[in-house]
Amino acid sequence: MNTRTRTVGTLAALTLTLALTACSSEDSGDQADAQPSVTAPAASTSPGASPKSAGHYDSAQDIADALTAAGLTASKPQEQTEENYISQVGGTAYDFTVTDQAGTAAPGTTGINMFPNPEALAAWIPLSKQFGGVAVTGDTWAVSLPTKSKAARDDSKRLAPEIAEALDGTVQQ
Repeated sequence: MNTRTRTVGTLAALTLTLALTACSSEDSGDQADAQPSVTAPAASTSPGASPKSAGHYDSAQDIADALTAAGLTASKPQEQTEENYISQVGGTAYDFTVTDQAGTAAPGTTGINMFPNPEALAAWIPLSKQFGGVAVTGDTWAVSLPTKSKAARDDSKRLAPEIAEALDGTVQQ
């Protein structure tokens, strides 16, 4: 019984953490007004980090670079320092903005989640969906789009297929 209680408690804590951080729907005034800085469409900034196969990226910067090369505007990913579901499973979460030709970034924070393995990503997908998340996923990564407001969710749903095409990923919602 003690193991069952601990398991339920851990799952509840992870679910709450996901709701607060991994769905990338935080909206802070200074981030909402910030304009994305364009990353160069040049090759990856880390050696050996270019895509090994379609849909595989070794770093958040590689994802931002691929989005820029596809004609989207992506800011430099900033690593999140607070503990969240992604860090608890051994991954790393980043904040960034991404826009297309239609205009400005959706209100809220867009995230790049780099998971340690496909299993950790597979466990995250149903949690993201449970909280109304809109994301694009690959082998061990996810781009989690803002969903805090109806306008943000609508913009994220419109942008998700473009991101999926640029990254050879799959839309999750």
